[in-house]
Amino acid sequence: MVKRYKILLEYDGSDFFGWQRQIQERTVQQELEDALAALNGDQPVTVIGSGRTDAGVHALGQVAHFDLDTPHPPADICHALNAKTGQDIYIHNCVEIDNEFHARYGARQRHYEYRILLQPSVIQRKYTWQIDNHIEINLLHECALAVAGEHDFSRLSRASAETELKICRIYDSKWIKNENFLNYTIVGNRFLHSMVRMLVGSMIDVARGKATPDDFVALIDHRESHLKVFTAPARGLFLKQVEY
Repeated sequence: MVKRYKILLEYDGSDFFGWQRQIQERTVQQELEDALAALNGDQPVTVIGSGRTDAGVHALGQVAHFDLDTPHPPADICHALNAKTGQDIYIHNCVEIDNEFHARYGARQRHYEYRILLQPSVIQRKYTWQIDNHIEINLLHECALAVAGEHDFSRLSRASAETELKICRIYDSKWIKNENFLNYTIVGNRFLHSMVRMLVGSMIDVARGKATPDDFVALIDHRESHLKVFTAPARGLFLKQVEY
């Protein structure tokens, strides 16, 4: 009997070409599906994630589901997946779930965090965007406040984003400075392709004096702006949590 399973996983996105399966590229979805096929008599199994993280983006709390006909309990499936995937993926748990559950369409809120380090570090080079400390934190706070609410983010997302609807509701948007770390947290109902990285990169340019907060707000409001959108590197972005 085919049953639906939900998994909670984390991954280091450094060596992945994103979440979505690609031809001749290593992806998280492909790695999971290949591992599950080995448990399914080499028959394909489709894994649906809560969102499609870009190449180089990490996850601490990605959620996914798949359908599988197996006599093995969820704990054994979890153990087998961890044994058959690389060391840069770890499945924290696997549970049987109602067949109506959908990891992507059922998600109500997604939490992302972008990590910036204000000094050089070899250890942190894969997990932070390292920039100099010559930025105005108050300007970042001003920009972050403008992101909250419901907006059309078409000017702050890749043109290749798969959906025509570019409106997202942002529940929380804030910068937090802790010693030499500067982290941006954002919570929303949905996110477009590269949207968080474009928000971060553009806000940092404002904080560096390349434009004003009003120029940033103008991008969100679809007014004329002197701010050119800049996309922050993927390595600083983490999908932290998904709520249902």
